[in-house]
Formats: sequence, C-alpha cells, structure tokens
Amino acid sequence: MAKKLSRIQYLRRISLGIFLAVVTVLSILHQKLQNMPSIDSLDPFGGVETLLKYLAGGELIKKIMPANIVLLVAIVVLGIVLSRFFCGWICAFGALQGAFGWLGKKIFKRRFVIPAKLDRILRWVKYPVLAGIIYFTWTTGTLIIRPYDPLAAYGHLSAGLAAVWAEFAVGFILLILTLALSMLYERAFCKYVCPMGAVNAILGRIPLFRIKRESKTCISCSRCDAVCPMNIDVSGAETISSPECIGCLECVTACPTNKATLVTTLAGKTWKTWKIAALGLAIYLGAMGVGALLGELDFIGPSLTTLAQSGSLAVEDIKGSSTWAMVADSFGIDLERLYREAGVDGSKVPADTKLKDTGPLIGADFEADTVRIAVAKIIGVPYAGEDGALAVPAVTAPAAIPAPSSRLIVPADFVLEGTMTISEVAAALNATDAAVIAKLELPEDIAVDKPLRDMKDQYGYTMPVLKEKFAQ
Repeated sequence: MAKKLSRIQYLRRISLGIFLAVVTVLSILHQKLQNMPSIDSLDPFGGVETLLKYLAGGELIKKIMPANIVLLVAIVVLGIVLSRFFCGWICAFGALQGAFGWLGKKIFKRRFVIPAKLDRILRWVKYPVLAGIIYFTWTTGTLIIRPYDPLAAYGHLSAGLAAVWAEFAVGFILLILTLALSMLYERAFCKYVCPMGAVNAILGRIPLFRIKRESKTCISCSRCDAVCPMNIDVSGAETISSPECIGCLECVTACPTNKATLVTTLAGKTWKTWKIAALGLAIYLGAMGVGALLGELDFIGPSLTTLAQSGSLAVEDIKGSSTWAMVADSFGIDLERLYREAGVDGSKVPADTKLKDTGPLIGADFEADTVRIAVAKIIGVPYAGEDGALAVPAVTAPAAIPAPSSRLIVPADFVLEGTMTISEVAAALNATDAAVIAKLELPEDIAVDKPLRDMKDQYGYTMPVLKEKFAQ
C-alpha cells in the first residue's frame, strides 16, 4: 500500500499549484485586459537575458521588466542557499510537468526509466543550451529564447492556437512534446533542456544544502530511489551532492524507517524538513518583498499615458497590449496617419484594438514593431527595430533639407541606442558628427560608422553614461 502523503509534500504541491495558478491566470488576463503582466515579465530567465544585454550595451531587452531582475536575484540567492529548491517548489513549468507526470502514472500504472548511460549523456544537454542562449543574447541583444520557450507558448494559449502558432511554433511543439513525455518520464525538460535548470544546477554545486543518508538505519528498500522525480541514486550515496537534486524532499518523506535515515542539512547542520521548506519560500517571497519596497517589483511598467505626462515616452515603450488609440493619443499623432504609415486599413481595425490583435482583423501577420517603426518615422526619431533595421525619420515637408548643424539639439523623446553609429545619431538629429562626438565627450578620432556598443571597451565608456550625457 502506498505511503500516505506527508504534510511537507502537501505543502509542496500547494506551493507549486499556487505559482502555476498565478502564472496561468495572469497570462489569461494579459490577453483580455490592459495593464496586466505578460508571461515574459513573469519568467525569471528573462532576467538572465536582459542582464547580459545590459552588460553588453547598457540597455534592457524589450518585453522585460524590472521584476525579471528581482526574480533572478531571488533565484540566485535561493540557489546558493538551497540548490535547486526553485525547481522543486516554485517553478510553474515544473508544476505543469508534475501534473502531467501524475496523470501519466494514473493512466500507465508504471514508471518509465531511460537507460542510465543515455540519461547521463542527455543531462549535459542543458549546459550547451544555456551557453547558446547566453552567446546569442549577448550578440543580438534580443530575447532570443522567446520563440522557442514552451512556457511562453503556454502563457499565450488564451490568445488562440493561431496566434500561438504564428509567434511560438517551435515553443508550442516543445510544450506538447514536454507534457506528453512527462506522462511517461518525469521532468524530462528539467533534466535535459531547461536553461534555468542549468543555472540552478551550477549554483547547486555550492555545498550548503545537502541530504544525507545514514547507512546504519537504511533498510535498502530503494523507496527513496523510486520516488525521486530526477532519478537520482539516493540509496547508493552517503551524501546527495548531485546538482540534479531539486530539493523536493520526496526521498526524505518517503523513507519508511521512521528514523533519521535521510536528513536535510544546511551548512553541515541538520535541519527539519519544514524549516527547509519555510526558509526556501521565505527567501523567494522575501526577495520579492524587498523588490517591492525598493519599487523594483514592476511586472507591467508605466502606461503610455503616464510616460507621456512625465515627458519620458519613447518608441520602445509601445507594447503589443497597447491599443491604436492609446499610441496615437500618447504620441500626439493623428490616428488615420498612424494607420497609413503602418500600412493598415483603419476601417478594419477599431481604435480600441490591441496592436497584437491586429493581424486576424487584416488577414495578415502583424507585429507591434511595425507600429513602433511607423511612430518613429512620423515623429522623426531613430529607432532600431527588432530586426535591427533603423527607422529613418520621416521628411515632413518638400523643402530643402537644412545642412547639418554644429549645434546639437536633443529632443526629450530621443533615445540613444547602443546599436546606433555616431553618423546615424547625427543624421537623426540633423547635426554634424563632430557635434555628436563633442556632446558625448568622445575622442575626435573615434569611428563614426561603428555601433556605439561595439566600441565601449576600446574607449572605456558605458551606454548608461552616454545616455546621461545626452540628457544633460
């Protein structure tokens, strides 16, 4: 007869269920209502990617909010103290896999196992995946994982399968494969592919948290091995030091000896399981609380109207959840002109339509970036689109274009991007290269045809510093 589920496992399932429910509900509301967080802002791995872009060029990735950084900090601290506790107690996608794994056990009445040699090889795959994401994020400065992210695909299911397939075809396929495989083999994505799992596994090598086995009281029943969702050989080790351990405590609570055969330790001292659980949840929720107190736990970002009123509105602030009317009003643009510049038939798209919902109405693929580029052209500011193409400011009159000025005037809504060259900045502001160089206090012999972010190491500047100089 199966052992009754322990209180600590009830708590773990409740924790996972709550986090999965929060992500699911907020993802649905994001598709239906304004000013609701997107799945991108709820994904802590976005914090890894945007941190890389910030280090590379002093900028944050579009779609990423300050909350992503807060979540990343919480996971790093949690990973240092309690290894992969996040994976076993908090991760929404892990909870989803666990739910399908439970369903699979009910249907198939057995547990499938991959051959040990193949399993060992596959567990290394997540590290090249992480390395690849880091490399391409660093070089492209975009949320490179997004189209392939099964969690992002899951978070957009309420938008309809057509929308999911158009934007997340690969991610959707991975989602289906992962959930189907989870019914046969527990947490396959966590073990073999997950880049966040790779980050946590690396942190898990710090030996603060460990599960230890007392061989004198062990009865070699292998119950601990049977319940481990990560297929770790618990009964064959004195100390469970595997970076694959997700801290679920299934092995500890399943042990039938009623003795201290399997115990949880922190910094070499024995801790009760409920204290480990309480500490892990406290670290994660506490980090979020600190982020909230510091004003950094922002999953949404200010509205276009708020940004316009504060004088800090930029083209990059336009989101897929913004409506056509909101964009036109915030930037002071005639709505009909915005439709024309974006190549959209206004008679088919009501003003209160969200940009991301435009495609089905016009019968074609449509991206919010099309509107960003259109707005940039109308108001005459440069914008490096998501595909890297610079939107050339629109010419508002047929009169002769004035000669570049040696006097530099920077509009309040001008955004200096690391992808721009000095010549592109000068052209956008109708100024000379020399005027831009002087404003940025850069050497006179600096290359004017190379992106600013590519020269930061050579000349010892950062993009935030350059942006501050432009704002002065």
